[in-house]
Amino acid sequence: MAQRGALGLMTWGLRETGGRMFVAWLFGLTYQSGLVLLPWCLGRALDEGITGRDRGALLGWAGAVLGVSVLLTAGELGMRWFSAIGASRTGNRLIARLTAAVLRLDRGAVGRFGHGDLVTRGTRDAEAVHTWLRSTPSLLSGVLGFCGAVVVVALLDPALAVVGVATVPVLILVNLWYPPRFERAGRRVSEAHSTRADAVEDLLSASTAVRGLGGERVLVERHHARSAEVTSETVALARIAAGWSAHAPFVPAIASAVGLLAGGLAVLDGRISVGTLLTFTTWMALLSLQVITLTDRFGVIGLAWTAGRRIAEVLEAEPAIKEPEKAVPLPRTGELATAGLRVELPDRAPLHLPDLRVRPGEFVVLTGLVGSGKTTLLRLLARLADPAGGTVTYGGVDLRDAALADLRRTITIVGQRPQLLSGTIRENLLLGIDEDADLDGACHVAAVDEFVGSLPDRYDTLVGERGSTLSGGQVQRIAVARALLRRAPVLLLDDVTSAVDAGTETAILDRLRDWAPGTTVVAATSRPEVMARADRLISLDTSLDPREAVTAGSIGG
Repeated sequence: MAQRGALGLMTWGLRETGGRMFVAWLFGLTYQSGLVLLPWCLGRALDEGITGRDRGALLGWAGAVLGVSVLLTAGELGMRWFSAIGASRTGNRLIARLTAAVLRLDRGAVGRFGHGDLVTRGTRDAEAVHTWLRSTPSLLSGVLGFCGAVVVVALLDPALAVVGVATVPVLILVNLWYPPRFERAGRRVSEAHSTRADAVEDLLSASTAVRGLGGERVLVERHHARSAEVTSETVALARIAAGWSAHAPFVPAIASAVGLLAGGLAVLDGRISVGTLLTFTTWMALLSLQVITLTDRFGVIGLAWTAGRRIAEVLEAEPAIKEPEKAVPLPRTGELATAGLRVELPDRAPLHLPDLRVRPGEFVVLTGLVGSGKTTLLRLLARLADPAGGTVTYGGVDLRDAALADLRRTITIVGQRPQLLSGTIRENLLLGIDEDADLDGACHVAAVDEFVGSLPDRYDTLVGERGSTLSGGQVQRIAVARALLRRAPVLLLDDVTSAVDAGTETAILDRLRDWAPGTTVVAATSRPEVMARADRLISLDTSLDPREAVTAGSIGG
């Protein structure tokens, strides 16, 4: 599967570059033709113009050398120009595809990859594919140039042809020996970079949380260990690349030396001319140049193949939460209900959750012991996960039958540990929301205005990496305000006031009911202030039968 994924990605890249790569290849052929013609023109100039003392022939061949040189320059310039443009545009499309693929994945699918690993696939691996695309025209034209050099050497003189052509099988053996080793080493380097990227991510994001526990040293040491692994694998790859780069051109270089010796004797015997010997040695030098270039390009292919497999893994990953084949629209308002929910947990007995029926506009609080399933139930109500058994419905529509975009507009959840993005407070609040939203009103309800007003830049204050410049309570309040701005019919709150002082919490709860009197609110918490304002409490105590748990914990409607 991974091999097919890499092949499919690289085939897609070639198709996307389209006509530009074809034009670049034509310029590459022009360049290779010039490389083959130049030594021949020099040889004729030497034999006819200098040795033959023919001034006219010398000037004619000098003009031919100049014309071929112009051809060489134009060919290389055109090849590089069109290949760079085509590769850059396709590389940008690849990054856009990769970004779109990551955005459509849910938590379960993203969990297969580390955050640092995903960054590595979108940067280092994407750049490897881009580099390969840019070098493809020179690779294809270089192969033809190599074959052309072998042919013209073979036609030059029988004895010299034997020397030149004898290099081909040796070169084939060399280029069969190194590529698989290079590809395996490249894969290990990519994996080492990914694990180090994850270590860097932890070092940057978690060091503040564990500093008071003395855990920062552990994160630093882990980063050093991952970095040492990157160094070790990179050196191993460099050794293979150095051996490949040295051995491949060494073969035609030895042939050139042997040919120069044999050719020199042939010149002394009068069997070949000096110009023929010059042409042979120049073509053999060209052969060495072609081998060096092709060796580099084959190395690029190996790295791109590894990168393509890693990128294809992300592109082919499927979200755990699937779109329905035929979506059923959700009503604007309706009863939120569950029936027979069962959740399979690793290394634990299945979790059975109580049946719920939450009426429109009702404020329901879920309580229970740690591990009783409060957060799990909220995730099921928002369809961030699907149960192993049972159903969740809104207005009589099974959430699995609703389009995800429709579902996200209808049901909004604020997680237990909300995340902020790097940027300003305003940008975090208006994430995916129109600029004309009631920002001041939502921020007043969530008590955001109480601390924003004291900031020099107010809503344009930068929050730092993942909100690192704000307190936990401030992050929670911004997350609540962001959810309120969406004006969804159902609002799910997972212990979102746990880091807020009691007075602020009371103000938020009182304002929340006034802000959205018709909004259905389901909150998971153990805080007395929240429970006191609920229309109904539902206990998820797993020691009770699910139906008894609802009855035993219910108050009010």
